[in-house]
Amino acid sequence: MGEQVNKRGSIARLQVTPSKIPKKGEQSADPERRIAKRVLKIQPCVYQLAQVNGYEIVELSNGPALSLNASEGGFLLLMPRSPRKKQVFEVHTPVPTEKERTIKLVEACWTRKLSFGPIGQIYLVGVRSLFEPARFSL
Repeated sequence: MGEQVNKRGSIARLQVTPSKIPKKGEQSADPERRIAKRVLKIQPCVYQLAQVNGYEIVELSNGPALSLNASEGGFLLLMPRSPRKKQVFEVHTPVPTEKERTIKLVEACWTRKLSFGPIGQIYLVGVRSLFEPARFSL
């Protein structure tokens, strides 16, 4: 294990990076991560980010995202863009049985970039819900 035979027939050692995931009973590697139980909840959603400079909006961006799981007070997003840490933005989630959506105001707690070589990159973003206003019809 940890070895691979290359094209020339010689054995090459694979580099293994130590895991940053804490063992059971240890503290989280990131102290801002919630310890609350997470529930698998995969659903498409839309985000809306505003880059603000002083009192002016410099850039407004939105696009599709994917909610992966939820915990008390927050959830995990898979996004094509990375918000800044502590950046507040909107996430629009559909209500499954109705033609409505809920707009959630969230704060980015942490981000992690996932790279896929030349294909591109995507971001895991842990957010906490600030509040959830009323539902809006589509």
